[in-house]
Amino acid sequence: MVDMINQHIIPSCKAAGLGPVAELESAVATLKDAVAAIHAADSSFEQARLARVLRLETMIDIREICDATEEIIPADLWTLATYKELLFLDSHTVTEPEYFGE
Repeated sequence: MVDMINQHIIPSCKAAGLGPVAELESAVATLKDAVAAIHAADSSFEQARLARVLRLETMIDIREICDATEEIIPADLWTLATYKELLFLDSHTVTEPEYFGE
């Protein structure tokens, strides 16, 4: 998620001149701190507890920011696959029929 935000979402925001860039940069710091806390935890139980919070709370909250950002960035500047492209991939790809010979 850190890579997706840094490599795709923030650059798309900057290219469009839109979006919550500061909020996204803060989200990256939050994610990095959470991962560091998992690695620094004293027990596997504490690591699991922190990983659960990261995955089921923190990342969900940050994803809401990313999803809202996707809605306002023009499609030609959004470098990730959109939900429409993912859900209807077969309608967005052109393939040539395979020829198996005789």
